[in-house]
Amino acid sequence: METIGFIGLGDIGSPMAQRVAAAGFPLRVWNRTASKIVPLVAAGACSVSSPAEIADQTDMVLTCLDGPEAMEQVLFGPEGLATERRRATLLVDCATTSPAYARELAQRLHGLAGMTMIDVPISGGAIGAQAGTLAAMAGGAVKDVERARPVIASFASQMTHMGELGAGQATKACNQIINFGTIAAVAEAINLGRRHGIDIANLPSAIANGFADSNILREYDRSVRTGEPSPIHVLIKAVINHYSATPSRELAGHLQILMKDLQIALDMGREVGAPLPLLSHFDAVFRPLHKLEPAGSN
Repeated sequence: METIGFIGLGDIGSPMAQRVAAAGFPLRVWNRTASKIVPLVAAGACSVSSPAEIADQTDMVLTCLDGPEAMEQVLFGPEGLATERRRATLLVDCATTSPAYARELAQRLHGLAGMTMIDVPISGGAIGAQAGTLAAMAGGAVKDVERARPVIASFASQMTHMGELGAGQATKACNQIINFGTIAAVAEAINLGRRHGIDIANLPSAIANGFADSNILREYDRSVRTGEPSPIHVLIKAVINHYSATPSRELAGHLQILMKDLQIALDMGREVGAPLPLLSHFDAVFRPLHKLEPAGSN
């Protein structure tokens, strides 16, 4: 069994790493915020002092970071994972970036450290990571994808090899278009239904198992009924508030990841001349909101 390194223990990365440890893989972890390492050590992982040390002590490294800036620091900064040739030979990047950046990263990584890379973005959020039901979309050489498959199976219920390096990221952009479009459609349906006096609480059950049913609607319903916070619930509420001219100021300045994913997909559409009118509308709702002054600020 290969020794695995994991870098990036955020809301999604931490439960992913927990499941890697629970599957019995020897695990080394590092995170920029050291306090987030504690639960992983309790689960049997070993903490190390730098990304370079991760690469020296493992065969395969998984990264789940929030964007290129963090990736640059972890891979190529001081004590970075790829500053010289090390033991690890495969990097599995589970972040969401652009296909072009994934290919650039792989080229630099191989040139500096002799490592190969596959891009394996995931979908399903923190709940899916905790349950081990994430969807994983892989791009890269067949042998590298198959090598990583047993590790990815610990936190994803399915992994589909979509093609060459960058294909995983292209698939994730398609995934996000469907997600954002469904969020916008659910918000519009709820807004319309309320204005016509229907009992919106019954909408999810009324259309369950029909063509309009979706994981996003079910997650919204779960969040409303249980009172547990959910990013899906927050985004749907923000769209509804937009149509009521009451912007959700609590989100102002806190939508970096959302805007990043939107920009990646919009840029990809422009590159190949693919129209994305629905996604552009979603972007038009949230970009001004992201730029608002937060509630209570001067």
